[in-house]
Amino acid sequence: MASSSKSASASSGSELSTVRSSLPLEKVVPYLEQNIEGFKGPVEVKQFKSNPTYLLTPSSPKQSYVLRRAPSGPLLSPTAHRVDREYLILSALNRYNQTVSAEHAVPVPKVYCLCEDKEVAGAAFYVMEYLKGRIFTDVRLRELEKEERWACWNSAISTLSKLSTIPIPSLNLPASFAPPPSAKPYFPRQVGSLLKVSQAQSKAKNKDTGEELGAIWGTDEMKGWFEKGAQVIAEMESKRGVGGVVHGDYKLDNLIFHPTEPKVIGILDWELCTLGSPLADLGNLLLPFSFPPMSSSHRENLASALGGSDKRDDMTLLLGLKGLSSSETGLPQREELEAWWVKGMNDGLAFHQQKDNWVLPIPGMSWVRSWILFRLAIIAQGIAARAALGQASSADARADSRPVFDFFGKMAWEVKQEAERDKEGRAKL
Repeated sequence: MASSSKSASASSGSELSTVRSSLPLEKVVPYLEQNIEGFKGPVEVKQFKSNPTYLLTPSSPKQSYVLRRAPSGPLLSPTAHRVDREYLILSALNRYNQTVSAEHAVPVPKVYCLCEDKEVAGAAFYVMEYLKGRIFTDVRLRELEKEERWACWNSAISTLSKLSTIPIPSLNLPASFAPPPSAKPYFPRQVGSLLKVSQAQSKAKNKDTGEELGAIWGTDEMKGWFEKGAQVIAEMESKRGVGGVVHGDYKLDNLIFHPTEPKVIGILDWELCTLGSPLADLGNLLLPFSFPPMSSSHRENLASALGGSDKRDDMTLLLGLKGLSSSETGLPQREELEAWWVKGMNDGLAFHQQKDNWVLPIPGMSWVRSWILFRLAIIAQGIAARAALGQASSADARADSRPVFDFFGKMAWEVKQEAERDKEGRAKL
């Protein structure tokens, strides 16, 4: 974790507050003294606002640590909040970084220990390095000068390409971590799973009216497109031997930037990490460039339906940049960002002595943009389903939030239509 920038776009998720869910320090501190070299109590504890995650400042050594704990009590899904998986990938990347120069290392926090004994802190937890830097929640980085803005985005792209080009065998991950992409390709796996999830969510009945929530706009029309496209990309990547670490939620506000320099010093939130297609993380990072800006009233309505104000940090996912010029956004165009990624990927592959190369336009990327938008629609539909059932994590989330998931369904359809028009245009040349 990191301290946040004091700017308007600083992440509230990294801000500290008083401890809301206490740690049993009488058990935790002795455990850490035994498992972290030089660690000595007493310990000052603060809690980050967003998660059951704590900042620990011991009397020795003169540094701070972050303790990330799984929620206590029963979980809705056995695969949720797997802090052991986060620790596993971070420790693997720590080891990998020791084998390469700083230029090729992937910036992640150092990890110190994993405790799976629930008797110590009420749930499994791990401890990692506290990185002091900036977290930006507005992808436009409006408080920065243009040169630094572009440099930050360049660093985000180059950091991703370093991660995506690590040969899987060099990480020595256990077979239980994730299936190899060659055996179970990423996109067919994800599309099949999430379309089933969406179908189940559509059947959720409003606890007050008894009405079913219903499917996302365009589901029937796009289901075949998603299934076929996932298979096409899987076959293409299988032939080329493409596959690597997928962060799962790679976006600007999950990156820590140096306090004064435009470079990434840490990647956070590895809960969704797996193995698969490098296109997944690129599509997620460039999501804001995949749909156009909306009116302030429309944005406010959608934000309200998701359970918050459009001024709230996590509502930046409603910020569309598609169709805007660089003079309007202050950012590079999507095509330029993709070109940076291709260069970074090819540089990374060359470093690892792999002969494969990426080209522009990136094969399959139009399909990925459409799918990432539809995946966001499924997430929004899930929020609405839980609200309909009276199970929403936010008391403000509304069951009548169909405009949110329908909006992203329509945006996915538009990208699909554009891809098909481009294909027809190229066929006529």
